[in-house]
Order: sequence, then C-alpha cells, then structure tokens
Amino acid sequence: MKKELLLATALATTVGAAGIAEAATGSFSGHTRVGIEGENSDSSTTDTVANKQLNNFSVSISETTDAGVKISTGFSLTDEGGAESDPNGLTLTFTDGSSLQLVEAGSASGAHAVSVPGGGGELGISNTSTNNAAGGLTTGASSDKVGFDYATAADAFGIEGFSANVSASFNSDVSATSGSAATVTLENAYAVGVTYKTTAGDSTVTVGAGYHDATNNSQTATKDNAVFHVGGTVVTGDLTVGAGFMDGDWVAENNQMQGSYAAVGAKYVSGDITFNVGASSGDAKDEAIGTVVSGSGEDSFDILGASVDYVIASGVTGTVGYRTQDAEDDGSAASTFSGSSWYVGATVSF
Repeated sequence: MKKELLLATALATTVGAAGIAEAATGSFSGHTRVGIEGENSDSSTTDTVANKQLNNFSVSISETTDAGVKISTGFSLTDEGGAESDPNGLTLTFTDGSSLQLVEAGSASGAHAVSVPGGGGELGISNTSTNNAAGGLTTGASSDKVGFDYATAADAFGIEGFSANVSASFNSDVSATSGSAATVTLENAYAVGVTYKTTAGDSTVTVGAGYHDATNNSQTATKDNAVFHVGGTVVTGDLTVGAGFMDGDWVAENNQMQGSYAAVGAKYVSGDITFNVGASSGDAKDEAIGTVVSGSGEDSFDILGASVDYVIASGVTGTVGYRTQDAEDDGSAASTFSGSSWYVGATVSF
C-alpha cells in the first residue's frame, strides 16, 4: 500500500510539474475609481450630483519560444463598467524588437497619436448622439478585427529615435447596402504611423503622425474613411506640453462626416502632486449617407479642463477636476449638453 501511495504521489507531482512547465506566464492588473461628480448644464439652474464607481481588471499572458520570439495575449474581465470578458488579439515580439499584432490589431495610425496632456477625472456632461463632432486624434481610424499591425524596432532604418507601424484589415466579404438610412460597415482598411523622438537642449521632443484609409459597404455613401493626424510633445524636467491636430472624412452608422479636431495641454509634476490643464475643439459637418447638407451649420464640441492629482499612498491617487464644455448641433447651441462639471475622487490600482 505504501508503494502505491508513493507511486500515486510521484505521478501527481510529475503531471503537476509538467502542467506548470507547459503553462504560459500570466499576470493581472486593474483599478477601481470611486468619486463624486457634479454637473450644471446651461439649460438648468441647479446642479446634479452623482456617484462615480468604475473598475478595471485585465489579465496578460505571454511566453517566449526557444527561438526568442515572445508570444503574448490577454483579456479583460471588466473595463470601466463593462462587465464582460473581452479577449485581446495575439502579439509576436521578435528578437530585434519589432512586433506583429494579429487579430484585433487596430490601426497603425492610432498607434502613433501623441498623448496630449489634459484635465482628468470622471466628469463631463454627456453629449447628444446627433452631435458627430470629432472627439480625438484617432477619430475615423476604425478597422475590422481581421488584420495585422507591424511595428518596427526602435531606431528603425538606422535613424535614431525613429519608429513606424503599418497595418491592414480585411472585411471585403460583407454584404453591400444602399440608401441613406442603412448602417455602414467598414470593409478593408490600411494605415501607417510614424514617431520621431529627439532631444533639444534639456528637452525631449516627440513628434507623431499617421494616416488611415478605409472603404465601406455602402453603395450610396459619397465618403470613405480618410483621416490624418499630427502632434508633438515637449518634456523639460517636470513640465510636459503637447498639441495635436486631426482632419479628414469618416463614416459611422448611417452618417458621413468631414471634420477636424485640435488639442493643446500641459502637465507639471511637483513631488506627489501633478497639475494638468488642457483644451480641445472638435467639429464635423455630418450628413445622412449619400446626401449633401445645405447651409453652413456643423456640429462642434469644445472643452476646457483642469485637474490636480495627489499620490496619497502607493497605488492610491486622489483627483480633483473641473471642466467647462460648449456643444453645437448643426450650428445651433445645444444648451442641455453644454455647461460645467466637477469631480472629486480616488483611484486605487494594483
């Protein structure tokens, strides 16, 4: 009996060890944001105050082959209130530092959009769904999940500080639609993005740019997605300043748009305190698919915000933020969606 127990123990240990050896390496991270937000729209004389509770939990999985190629993926269990499992695509990182993303790879253009500083906090009055003003540097850079994104290693092509991405996605088998009320689906998309980073005196300068082009399945639409962006940041000691601009045409649902977006901002770090300020302005002339809008009315959305972050403890950051916003829908003031908002809260990360 003793021999049988020893044999069973050895077998279980061997199987367990084999399972551990064959398993990829996993790690997890996430955060919870808890706070209070107040809103005062231009159409009201009173504030509305509500709680803000958002969380994120994501898992990263990776392993390296004998040839030195790192294979990585992951998934999120919840992301800022979306309580459902969302798997990532697959990324291969090669020994020279270049990488290839497969499935849900995104846009090479979006990968090189600079991060312009701006006010933080979970705040802002929700905009009307009929306002299609551009909302960021990556507006219009959508793509199907079937595709790839190749990223060069740092100092690509022998140029110090230079890197680039190229991507493509494919959805040409989607059924064609027609009519101004039909929902548009993107077909094939192609994009390129570049970043150049250098120093100038005591400053580090980063410039990023990208172009994204995509076709759609509408036989009625007179526009495809064709957007570009360019931006830069300058870091001097504890001060970061940045600016970015995008422009172009894009489609979404049953609308086609032509518009632009611009943002400027600054960030200053002083010990455990970070000061943020930023402004952005987006616009678009939106049309029902295949139609031409008469007149000069357009959608717009302008934001001015500031915030202060304070590191309370390791992994715990308190935030106080304030924002003003102005919205117009087809050239007319949208007072319900314009006004001011404030936020006081904390983020606990792990």
